[in-house]
Amino acid sequence: MEQPKTARDLLRVDSKAPEVCKGFSEKHMTAYSVLMLESWSIPTLYENIAVLNGRLFPHKFTLPGFAEFPDSEKTNRSILQMRPKYGNFAVSDRRKGVFLTEKGRREAHRVLDAVGPPTCNGNASAVRITKSDWLAEDERAGRTYSGGRDIAEHRQNLLFMRYSENRLDEAEVVHLLGFLGLYDHTPPIELRREVKRLREVALDLGDKEFVHFIDEIKLRFQAYLDRAGSTKGKG
Repeated sequence: MEQPKTARDLLRVDSKAPEVCKGFSEKHMTAYSVLMLESWSIPTLYENIAVLNGRLFPHKFTLPGFAEFPDSEKTNRSILQMRPKYGNFAVSDRRKGVFLTEKGRREAHRVLDAVGPPTCNGNASAVRITKSDWLAEDERAGRTYSGGRDIAEHRQNLLFMRYSENRLDEAEVVHLLGFLGLYDHTPPIELRREVKRLREVALDLGDKEFVHFIDEIKLRFQAYLDRAGSTKGKG
């Protein structure tokens, strides 16, 4: 029984037949890939997910005419569709990876039930997580999305520290991007969506201070957040 031990080993994973994947969306397939990476203790970074998606589901996640190359843009779009505002399958951070919510974990297991575990070079792959015993409680707490933990982690960011010290006027766009875990080439609508998501999480938690902080950074970076982008809409 083979099991990938490093990200490079993902290149040995075999593809699934398209017919067994019928009825599942791209975000379902991506959730399955995230679950498998967790099982193998391989970081759930965007790049690793893109490679595994391309290996498992080449009919959905590879470049047209080049089945050996993963299409990272398709994987990125599916990750966006998994966010709490949309499918509520996962939360994601470019630097830290993708983390399934309880709903996302359930849906990933539905895919696992239908398509079975991956194989590597034709050999069955060990999958540590089972449907009846997904993770030990302490592990699940660290891997399953928690709004409180999400906000607590963002409070450790330099941008929030600037706000706490009444020095928000010194903050630059680079601090905003670091806080959101996004990049300068990210479409403005996605930046606005992430700001809105964090505000909604804080509202749900009753964290008035963090809500006020979000309102303040929206004012501070209004011109940057509202600039024209390739994707229309305010988010």
